[in-house]
Amino acid sequence: MLLFVPRALIALAMVLSLLSRVSAQNLPGGTITLVVSNAAGGIVDVTARLYAEALSHNLDRTVVVENRPGAGGAAAAMSVKNSPQDGRTLLLYAGTQLAALPVLQKVSYDPVKDFEPITTLFDLLNFIAVPPNSSANTIPELLEHWKRNSNGLRVGSAGFGSPAHFNSVILSLDNALPITMVQYRGSAPLMSDMVTSRIDMAMVSYIAARPFLHKFKILAQDGATRWSGMPDVPTMVESGQLKKKASSWFAVSAPAGTPKAIVDRLNSEFIKASREPQLAARLQSSGVLTKTTTPEELRELVKTEIEIIGPLVKSLGMAPN
Repeated sequence: MLLFVPRALIALAMVLSLLSRVSAQNLPGGTITLVVSNAAGGIVDVTARLYAEALSHNLDRTVVVENRPGAGGAAAAMSVKNSPQDGRTLLLYAGTQLAALPVLQKVSYDPVKDFEPITTLFDLLNFIAVPPNSSANTIPELLEHWKRNSNGLRVGSAGFGSPAHFNSVILSLDNALPITMVQYRGSAPLMSDMVTSRIDMAMVSYIAARPFLHKFKILAQDGATRWSGMPDVPTMVESGQLKKKASSWFAVSAPAGTPKAIVDRLNSEFIKASREPQLAARLQSSGVLTKTTTPEELRELVKTEIEIIGPLVKSLGMAPN
C-alpha cells in the first residue's frame, strides 16, 4: 500500500532538518574548555566540573575544566582573551575578581571590551569560620576578640580579589579593626591552616568547610537569608554586619568577537544545564544558588561591578601591584 505524504509536510520536515543542522553548526566541533582561576578542589572548580558534565551530556561532546590559578586571576583571563573566537574556550569567573584586577594590578585586558558575556551561573555563599580554640562563638564575640587584639586578626582568603577577600576587608573597615590578609592558592591549604590555628578567621565555601566541620566553628554566613542546608547558622546581616558587601555572582564569558550565534547557543545551553533539577539540587546542597541572565544583562552587571569595585578598591587601601 502506498502512502502519500502532503508536500507541505515534506517541506516542513526539510525545514526542521535544516534548522537542526544550522543550530548544531552554531558551535564548532571539538572539546570545549572552561578555564577557572581557582585551584582544583575548591567550590568554583567543583561547580565548574558539574556544569562541564551537564554540558558534555547535552551537547554530546567533551567539556573539560582547566585550572589556571595565579596572578590573582589574570592568568586565566589572559588565556581566554587570547584564545580563538569560536566558543570552545570560556572563562568562568567571579564578577568582583574580573572587575577588580585591572584596578589592583597591571593587566593586559579590559573586563568589558575583551570578553563576550554569556550568562551568570550562580551565587556563592561564604561562611565565617574560626579555629576550634577561638573564644568566639558568635559574630559579636568575634568582633570583641578582634578589638582586644592590638595586632588585629590574620584572615585567610582562597582567592585574591574574590568576594570573600573583599568582604573580609569590608568587615574590618566597617568596625575600624586592623587586619592581615593571608592569601592562599585554593581552599585546601587555607583549611589546613585554619584547623591548626595559623589563621584567626576566614570566609569559606560550604564545600571547602564540609570535611572540617567538626574541626572548627562556623559563626555566620553572608547570604541575604538563612540557608536551608544550615538553618541554625545566622546571616551576617542578623548581626548588623556586611549590610553592604561585594557581590558573589559567578559568570561565564567568551573571547571578544565570538559570533553572536555561538554566544546565544552557549547561553541557552548553560541555562538549560542550570535548570536541570538534579544539577540545581546538587548545587543548592553545596551552598551554591543558580542564577542565569541574558548576555546583555551580564554585560550590564560587569559594568556595574566595575563602577562599584573601583571606588571600593581605593577605599580599602588596596594599591596596584
